[in-house]
Amino acid sequence: MNYVFYDLETTGRNSAWDQIIQVAAILTDDKFNVIDKFEERCRLKKGLVPYPEALIVNKTSVEILKKVNLSHYELTKKIEAIFKKWSPAIFVGYNSINFDEEFIRKTFFRNLFEPYLTQFNGNKRADVIGMTRTSKFYYPNCLKVGINEKGNQVFKLDVLTELNNIVHNAHDAMGDVDATIEIAKILQKKSDKVWKAGLKNNNKIDVDNYLIQNNIVCIDEYLFGKFNVHAVTYVCKNQFNYPQCFDLLHDPLDYIDMSIKDLKVKMKQKPKLIKEIKNNKNPILLDLGFIDKMPEYERIGLEVLNHRAEIIKNSPDFKNKIQTILFEEFEAKQMTNSQIDIMPEESIYSGGFPDTYEKSKMIDFHNADWEERFYIANKFKDKRFKYFAYKLIYEEMPHVLPKSDYEYIHKIIANQILSTDNEKWNTIPKAYNELDNLREEYERHGDDEKLLFLEDWDHFLQDLEKQYQ
Repeated sequence: MNYVFYDLETTGRNSAWDQIIQVAAILTDDKFNVIDKFEERCRLKKGLVPYPEALIVNKTSVEILKKVNLSHYELTKKIEAIFKKWSPAIFVGYNSINFDEEFIRKTFFRNLFEPYLTQFNGNKRADVIGMTRTSKFYYPNCLKVGINEKGNQVFKLDVLTELNNIVHNAHDAMGDVDATIEIAKILQKKSDKVWKAGLKNNNKIDVDNYLIQNNIVCIDEYLFGKFNVHAVTYVCKNQFNYPQCFDLLHDPLDYIDMSIKDLKVKMKQKPKLIKEIKNNKNPILLDLGFIDKMPEYERIGLEVLNHRAEIIKNSPDFKNKIQTILFEEFEAKQMTNSQIDIMPEESIYSGGFPDTYEKSKMIDFHNADWEERFYIANKFKDKRFKYFAYKLIYEEMPHVLPKSDYEYIHKIIANQILSTDNEKWNTIPKAYNELDNLREEYERHGDDEKLLFLEDWDHFLQDLEKQYQ
């Protein structure tokens, strides 16, 4: 199966509110031979406030963004078209599952495209950063990694490329794609079993089947900069359909006959009794052949571990108690959650999927000219999609909107970006504050180039403020 290695540069880290400004992708075969390439930039959307530090990291000046003719909507259309053209494939990035994939998904959602394109029609997803961490644990000599002041390993892409003599134009989308491919080549060569596991467990069904079919599975978790490994056996699923596994470090006979009340207490204690596996996040699952590299479990011994797994497997009552606890805790949280309305931009996971009718209107919208798109926008039954359609017209061809509809969208954006509250999105007051903090830092270090950069963005923010006041 072919690979699509890709990377994004963005205006910030919030996938619901920030935007993509640069994308690069390389289509390769399974031997990493390049078949095709794609790279584009776009300008800022109307009324969007970027995070200055994010733009400094990816070296994007006001002038660069002003020179770009491509709009954000046009860039999104191009990404959607090239990803469809290259499908089916495995979409691969570096920290892509938690970052780039979320940006692609929510960008497609807000632009009325299929948000799950990289998972549908035979496509799969994989993340090199997870494979890299796991490979370093099981095959310590496969590559060099950084160490921070706390003694934790550092897996930042620019750190890895420097230590492993990989040429890398860091924080440029195409530069990061090239670097990711080089890391992938190392992993395939020096930790082939981990590489294959990462590719194999790249959708929910494959992950679920692996857990059910294997009595003992070696998993890993990365929390707060710490990497840990566990030998587990499958128990049940929670309300989100995430597999829940019993950590075989524990003796199940100590818990099997406990009441639900006592089990609840035990499940909160450390080391955790139950490990959750995000089956949609490309977990690395390995067989019991790796136990000999896990000291705590090796001391217990395979015979005992297998016996413990069998006890769990043959204890339906225990499994039901664990599932009952998980569902009860979820319901309790739902009762106490705030009832604040979720905004359209944040509703991808909570607002429901578009039905066949809505999907057909989305296709009509993209195929029409801008005048006709306004009439199609009014045919959406779901208020979210009508709002997204209006916003796209506002950004691309504002004169098409009747005055009242234009002012409605304009006022929403103005209220958002001029807000003095600590919003989830970036605001002009927050951006000014960030500029002031960065200016102090760069003046201290005498960094005149970055100070000029900040000055340009200061003027940009002033102009934006005038437009929306």
